[in-house]
Amino acid sequence: MKTLLVPFDFSPYAVAAFRTALKISQKSGAQILCVTVIPTELDWDYVTDDVKAKNPQIQEEIDEAEEVLPSYLRTLAPAKAPIKPIIKVGVPHDLILQVAKEYSADLIVLGAYGEGKGAQEFIGSNLQKVLRNATCPVLAVKELLDGNGFRKLAFASNFEDSSKKAFASIKPLVKLFRASVHLIFVNTPKNFTNSTEIEDKMNDFMKGHEEITFHKHTFNYAEVENGLAKFGELSKISLVAIVSGHHEKNPSYQIGTTETLIFQSDLAVLSIKI
Repeated sequence: MKTLLVPFDFSPYAVAAFRTALKISQKSGAQILCVTVIPTELDWDYVTDDVKAKNPQIQEEIDEAEEVLPSYLRTLAPAKAPIKPIIKVGVPHDLILQVAKEYSADLIVLGAYGEGKGAQEFIGSNLQKVLRNATCPVLAVKELLDGNGFRKLAFASNFEDSSKKAFASIKPLVKLFRASVHLIFVNTPKNFTNSTEIEDKMNDFMKGHEEITFHKHTFNYAEVENGLAKFGELSKISLVAIVSGHHEKNPSYQIGTTETLIFQSDLAVLSIKI
């Protein structure tokens, strides 16, 4: 891993994400892009000076961010940590995704929220839009995920062939922390699958990854999201990786499995697109 991106709005969740990214950087040497966005619908880089003059509060926020962000980050990180502060002006989720693409980010680490926040604050939020539209894996955390938290990872999947490609994108992170990987299939009444079928798919999935320690689990539960949360609790696993569906063209912003798990649990959730 060479490049990590952390959206940073100075909230406790953003600080947790930044400190989590630091743990990865300290292991890998990856650069951390810390992106603060001054929100506005104006295309600030291209508006006229007259328009800027009519919006002095935006320039004030830019000046404040340029002064505060670098020094504040240094209070959170070792002096030589490879951190690049980036300040943008515009629509937050668009600019976060733009920076991720420009710098070929390997992973976005963002602060998530759930309990204590209403669903209306989550649906259509910048958090949800980044989750849905990022092309690289996205790690959503509510609190610091330290080295121990990375050493056990639950990989939730139906273990079809497409899941192999998804796992390949996070394998460097798995190897970095020498994590044991707990393959988990939540077997629900609605989509019941025979245990032998899942066992065969998991065995096929593990081929070619002999250097990694795997554990196989079929967990019976009424719903996938609650099943994953309960499995994490019982197994003392705080990090769950999920192969997420593509929602880029879904205007209704329906909440999927990944988002529900982030919203309703305290787990760190690693969302992977195929």
